[in-house]
Amino acid sequence: MDVLVNASNLFKGGGVQVAASFVVESLANPKGISWHYALSRAVADEVTEQVGLPERVEVFESSPARDRQQRQRLQLLEASIEPDIVFSVFGPAYVNFQAPHLLGVAAGWVTHSSQLAYSMLPSWVGKFKTMLASIYKGYWLRRANRWVVEADNARLGMRKRLALPLSKVDVVPNACASLFLNADIAPAKRPEQGDTVRLIYVSANYPHKNIPFVPRVARELKKLQPELDFKFVLTLPPGEADLALGDLVKLGVEQNIENVGRVSLTELVELYRKAHICFMPSVLETFSATYVEAMALGRPIIASDLDFAHAVCEDAARYIDPADPSAAARSIVELLASEGIWNECIRRGNSRLAELPTARQRYEMYIESIRATVSGENNIAAEIEREI
Repeated sequence: MDVLVNASNLFKGGGVQVAASFVVESLANPKGISWHYALSRAVADEVTEQVGLPERVEVFESSPARDRQQRQRLQLLEASIEPDIVFSVFGPAYVNFQAPHLLGVAAGWVTHSSQLAYSMLPSWVGKFKTMLASIYKGYWLRRANRWVVEADNARLGMRKRLALPLSKVDVVPNACASLFLNADIAPAKRPEQGDTVRLIYVSANYPHKNIPFVPRVARELKKLQPELDFKFVLTLPPGEADLALGDLVKLGVEQNIENVGRVSLTELVELYRKAHICFMPSVLETFSATYVEAMALGRPIIASDLDFAHAVCEDAARYIDPADPSAAARSIVELLASEGIWNECIRRGNSRLAELPTARQRYEMYIESIRATVSGENNIAAEIEREI
């Protein structure tokens, strides 16, 4: 079987990590499949750093989503390969493929956005544009033969908002990349007096990531505990950081925010090594890998008190209101003050991680969806669920 893996449209965010992890696993264990790859430069660089660039690969310097020539190039690539199936790791692909198409969906704005998420958009114009973009993406998301999502809330949203049959929507949870599971990093020790507390937030610059909330929490943390030495470590593109964060000088927290820019997975492991706490006040996710990475590396998690975070972390995180910086600051102080709470967060993270699939198991689940797409079979569990 020939499979074309399409990750030509993924240039930032967690999708790059998921795609790179899939490519690495497919190279290590091809399962008798002839793999072909259409990769964005970002995914190609990540794969190259881990295992080297594979054969039968085309690298895209710009996304087909925004470049008509690249869409045509992708179509020509498919025509030259004549694959049995195209697997787009995350869509929309914005291309009508000739082969059966398995499409990964992690478009929270389309499948399960909330009023809170829309409230984070800066203007009514932004809200309207996001709504229109979601409708447009939804149109293209429907143009596939089978779909795979990372969580049940997205799967149900595919039925409710896009009118897609559950029997054609599989759930493959996100997983922790092997690089994190195999990293030689001890669980974080609770900082001692005088240490610089480092809180890491791994994020691209999207409105739902709630980036402006971070300096507001920093300001409240300074009020609550003036003697505390701390830094929030962010991974925003340098050209976007100033606009996303606002006036740090006015807030009095310019020394408490450190932006390191985009990082590779290898560089991210080193950032975690220096960090004490994973801080994630996002208001819209499906299944962020950040949670499981923090669990794997023994970093306590502070996350938004929202359904998507509970679904992944369960009792392995401390939950905050992502609109209340004062309460978030108090939660940080409470975590730092208690050895028992600190160690329990790490222990629960280890337990929760053991319940989730590994990168290899996730790859196996993707293979099942690929084979089901080729054969045209339904998801039996979904059929039974629908009957009930």
